[in-house]
Amino acid sequence: MLKKAALSAAIGGMAVFAIGCAITDYDGWSGHQTASEAKLWGSEVAFSGFGGDYDGTYSYTVKYAPGSPVTINSYKNPVVGSFSRDGMIDRDGDDVQGRGGFLGGKFNKWWVAVDRAPGTCEFFSNIMYDKSALGPGVASCNSASEEVDRDLELQDAFASLGDLFTQIWSGALGKNFTVQMTSVTVNGAAVPLADALTVNLRQNGVRPMSASLDLSSPGGQDLIRALLNNTPDKQPVTLGFGFSGGMAFGVPTSMTLAFNHAALRAALK
Repeated sequence: MLKKAALSAAIGGMAVFAIGCAITDYDGWSGHQTASEAKLWGSEVAFSGFGGDYDGTYSYTVKYAPGSPVTINSYKNPVVGSFSRDGMIDRDGDDVQGRGGFLGGKFNKWWVAVDRAPGTCEFFSNIMYDKSALGPGVASCNSASEEVDRDLELQDAFASLGDLFTQIWSGALGKNFTVQMTSVTVNGAAVPLADALTVNLRQNGVRPMSASLDLSSPGGQDLIRALLNNTPDKQPVTLGFGFSGGMAFGVPTSMTLAFNHAALRAALK
């Protein structure tokens, strides 16, 4: 059961990003300087069904040095599910913009945020570049995470994952598999979804690497309504998810979320 819950937590974290998410706040590693842009490893996500100009595949990079603000780039490829080869051949952050995914299309800058206040969640207020019509659907405030950069300094953090992904390591799961999201918990209150939302996962034998879901599906529309009806507009909330089989978890404390209601409403059919 613990193994299943741990794996579900990783899956749910990816599902959060699949609602048109920009990373707006990022602490970075103390004393570290990126060679230029460092790719946030394992964070690529794709979704369809949101509508407008949101559907596509997203990839994230950061650029910072000691004492300087952190620039966070959210790149979008308009082709849904056109990921890079993260987890197989990891792409450095400098090699994201203008490069293609394996289904075609190119990653181009969609949102750029500049985090000048470490440890403070600024959310939507520090977005300096925005190509979308309504802004990101979700703003994410993140602590430092694994980065792929040319100096390779930070990649050894992978060894600390322990037995978190034993199910994948044992070969119990195929390279592609699905889970069913049945509820969302907002600020401690569980909100059931009338229709379960199917989350499609891909894994590389070590950990889940990408997630895709259709927000135009009945479950996707239920999730959007649950967030609209149970979160304040652009204000921080705690979030959790429940899955079929009884698995449940909260989003890690290193990530704080806020939702843009205008973008969410636009996704309702």
